[in-house]
Amino acid sequence: MDIAALNSTKSLRKDVLRGMCLCFGVLSVGFAGFNLTVNNFPLLGYIEICFSIYCIFTYITLIRRPLQFWQSVVMCALITFIVILGTSLASPRNGVYVWSFALPILYYLLLGKQYGVIFSANLLVIQVFILGSQSTLAPFETFNLSLNLLCAYLSIWAISHVFEGSRSHFSRRLKNLALLDPLTGAGNRLSMNHYFEVELQDKSQLYLFLLDLDFFKQVNDEYGHGVGDQVLIEVATLLRVILARGYVFRVGGEEFALFSSFENDEAALKTAEQIRACFESTTFDIDGLAINVTTSIGVAKFKSTNSLESFVNQADKQLYKAKQFGRNKVYCKFKTENDYEAVVA
Repeated sequence: MDIAALNSTKSLRKDVLRGMCLCFGVLSVGFAGFNLTVNNFPLLGYIEICFSIYCIFTYITLIRRPLQFWQSVVMCALITFIVILGTSLASPRNGVYVWSFALPILYYLLLGKQYGVIFSANLLVIQVFILGSQSTLAPFETFNLSLNLLCAYLSIWAISHVFEGSRSHFSRRLKNLALLDPLTGAGNRLSMNHYFEVELQDKSQLYLFLLDLDFFKQVNDEYGHGVGDQVLIEVATLLRVILARGYVFRVGGEEFALFSSFENDEAALKTAEQIRACFESTTFDIDGLAINVTTSIGVAKFKSTNSLESFVNQADKQLYKAKQFGRNKVYCKFKTENDYEAVVA
């Protein structure tokens, strides 16, 4: 599965913003010429020229770089400012206020529900105040027209709100289905890949713990796979509690990978030993059954030359040693001046 597909919301907003930049960049030039020559609104015309330049600049930037949230906020704020300014300068008969009806859709597409509500509500209040303060209320002297326009805006706002809420909800569900192990709720292999390649920025002090539950097949054989599944759920929960500042992934039947940053090798080894000791002393109560499991752990430290595959292989070699030499052990090998191997048992 393509990792980029998991960022569907960001990809959608980038495409929408690029389309807006291209559209408004061209339209603003036309409106600027019209306001400078026909409507005699030089202030609005010059602002629209500056806005057009900004739109083209943003469009080019988005071709080369990922979308930043502040770019969406700035774009919505600028469009809102221009529409409000145009409404205040022009007569209601010019219909500049009509652009207000398109803005809630843009707010929700670019900013999401929370900011969509804030921007849409503020726009409505400001535009109602400006139009109500005009020296002539035509064409709003007709009550039916004013009521219909208000209801139209509220309807567009409500539809945008419901649509964005449903879209974001299903996007989160799809992402969870793709990234989470359905049994334990821990991350899966794709999630680990996504975390390592996309989300994790600073890998300088990153450590990987690769855990394998010792003789777990015996639990399944003796108590059944239903009980074994419950044990795996408890194991994942326990790992998340112990490794409060790290990330837990289930990468095999009874194999887990843990990512976390530590100040030094000793701190990483101490945490790995705490995990091993915690499993050794913990009894899982599954449907009245007292079940004990131990774990073997291989520890690796990230190197600048590591890919995720080589990083995992590095930890897997140490895990193999922990299982080969008695299980219920922690094995690691850190490159130092003496290239020593540290073993905790």
